[in-house]
Amino acid sequence: MTCLILLCSCTENLLPKDDLGSFYSPKDMGQDRLAYLEYPRIEGFVFELEEPYVVLAGLTREITVQNPEPGEPLPHVYVSAFDMSQTLLAATESDANGAYVLAFHLSNPYLDGYIEAKKEGFLTVRQFDRPLSESWTNMRLRLVREESILSLSFAVLQQNEDLGYVQGSVYDKVTEDPVAGVKIVASSGEVAYLSDTLSLPDKTLKETQSRGVFFVVNCNPGPLTIQAFIGTEKIADRSVLTWPKKVITQVGLPVNLKRKP
Repeated sequence: MTCLILLCSCTENLLPKDDLGSFYSPKDMGQDRLAYLEYPRIEGFVFELEEPYVVLAGLTREITVQNPEPGEPLPHVYVSAFDMSQTLLAATESDANGAYVLAFHLSNPYLDGYIEAKKEGFLTVRQFDRPLSESWTNMRLRLVREESILSLSFAVLQQNEDLGYVQGSVYDKVTEDPVAGVKIVASSGEVAYLSDTLSLPDKTLKETQSRGVFFVVNCNPGPLTIQAFIGTEKIADRSVLTWPKKVITQVGLPVNLKRKP
């Protein structure tokens, strides 16, 4: 079956205004750029894709000391989608404004995986967030240079280059606001949290602070299970992958918080 999607009319539905579990959570304007992307099998602003399908779109940016939030537009980043077996699903390159679109056939209604962002001179980021089968997901991918502001975090955390490294955030799935007061438990490695006072990782903290950011350092490369708790209640769990050699596993943990009626 064939489905026609007008990209210019669907951009707002595909792209929530807020970040989904990124290291920072600012509003990021410029989504109108996505309507002008060229993509294979597009005529004008129309996707012609076989159902069921997944469309992932977003922006690639560079985090700098001068502009950590949201970062500078970073063009020509190689962006790929992989499933959990590390099979390539689709690949593209972000345009001159850092905008990209990935589209691929959905063979499994529960498909999960990650998005990889690579560019020479930058640390590779592999981002896990909501399942890839949630086709409206907007992935803002932020990269840092190999000699970058992350060097201080690596030093503070005593990160071993031969082991895995995770940085992630806990956020409300409805409002997309960061969630404080969450304890992270990982199947390997050490857990730290981003301090509000120093804006650096702190292994002595016991739960997420106002920005909801956590780290898992020196974990075994390969599969890693991350669980999130408020008190004794488990509110989320996630299986991800980690790699050695300073590959950043970026994790977003969306949680459904209990609300009073």
